[in-house]
This record gives sequence, structure tokens and C-alpha cells, in this order.
Amino acid sequence: MKIFNLLVGGDPANLPENWQELDGEWVGVDRGALRLVNEQLKGSLAIGDFDSVSEAEFAKVAAGFDRVVKLNPIKDDTDTEAALAKVLNIDDHAQVRILGVSGGRIDHLLANVLMVLEARFRRFAEQITLIDRQNRITFFNSGKHTIKKEAGFKYLSFIPLTPIDALTLDDEKYQLHNHMVPNARAYVSNEFIGSTATVYLSNGLIAVIQSKD
Repeated sequence: MKIFNLLVGGDPANLPENWQELDGEWVGVDRGALRLVNEQLKGSLAIGDFDSVSEAEFAKVAAGFDRVVKLNPIKDDTDTEAALAKVLNIDDHAQVRILGVSGGRIDHLLANVLMVLEARFRRFAEQITLIDRQNRITFFNSGKHTIKKEAGFKYLSFIPLTPIDALTLDDEKYQLHNHMVPNARAYVSNEFIGSTATVYLSNGLIAVIQSKD
């Protein structure tokens, strides 16, 4: 299965340890492309309006990637949305990891979390993971899903992004059974009992966050 790693331009201090060693194909998004070049990581695609880099830095990006897509800064999509659409057009079965989403502007963070609600991305939600040093965010549409515990991550939070008629968490430390969720809200600081946990939702979309202090 193909894996794309999208590196966007968030605070590098929030990137996971040893992120450079992740398997998969690298895509640089705006200033994230410059970071890949500086780390001497070969990327297949750089995309963005590149308004956060100088002309000299953009020249460095252009020389370091097989393909560069420079977007008009006056656009409807964020750079990350444009990058996600591009890689899913290349392979709509690919797993997509997005790194560098946190540690900066909160509006950018929220845009990156909420973009899975867009009709064009909704069906791919379960293929998308947001990753930083302290968090792993995955998404699930309706159905029963098994979540594998990430080593070193203590907390397990469930964030319904839509109303859900029946939400069940029956093998976590704190349980819910056929619980109706009328609007988006956060059920935080739950915990695994074993190495896996199960979530069932009758409808809607939920974000699942594994996190650590």
C-alpha cells in the first residue's frame, strides 16, 4: 500500500522524534518543502503558494524536488488541502500521514483537522492520519472500528465531528453504550485497557486522538 508523508510548515519542535525515518513518499507543503530539502530528504512533490519562503529559499526547493506546483496565493484551498487532493488523485487508496500541523496558528490546525468533513475528502477520512510529537489523530466513519495502541501514548480521546445517533465505547477505561451525540463535542482522557480499543458509531464521523504528556 502506498504511503504519502505530507510535511507542512508547522513548528519543527512539534514534529515526532525520528520523523525523517518514516517510510513512504515525501511531499513538501509550502515551507515544509524547504525543511525536507534542508534535511536532505528526497521528495517527489513540493506544493504550495510558497508565500512563507524567500526567492532564494524557493530556488532551493525547486532544485530539490522532482516536481514543484506553485499555487496562486489567492485561492479557496489551503496549501494542505491542495496537497491532500493532489496525492489522493495520484492514488486514492494511499495512506496519508500529515506532519507539521501543530505548534503555530490555531486556525491552521483546525483547518487541517476539519478538512476531512469536506465532501471530497470524507470518503478518504480513514486513510488520513495527523501526527505530531504528542498526538496521533485518526478518523472513522460509521461502523465498528478497532484502534491499536501506539507505544508510549497514554490517553485516548474521542471527538465526534458530527452528530452521532449511537456511540459505543465498550472496552475502554471509561465506557459509553449507544450514547446519542447531538453535536460536535470532545470526550477526552479515556485510556486503553489492553493493546486495542473498539469504537462503534451508527453514523457520522469521529476523530480519535492518542496522546501523551
